[in-house]
Amino acid sequence: MNKPLTAEVTEQYYTLLGVRPDGVASVVDLVAAESLGHARLRAKAMLREHMSCNLIEVWRDGALLEELSR
Repeated sequence: MNKPLTAEVTEQYYTLLGVRPDGVASVVDLVAAESLGHARLRAKAMLREHMSCNLIEVWRDGALLEELSR
């Protein structure tokens, strides 16, 4: 019996660093997301949740992909 082909969603792991105004990364979150867009949504939520952070850095595989600031 043949199994139907289905599209699998591949999760990627992103590291989100919440950076304070003094440059210290005070919050770290590891996110399993389907895309950079999903990781970006979590980064925006982190900015709302952690008022001490003025910048969220989005990293994957040792590369800085994006910075989101207030």
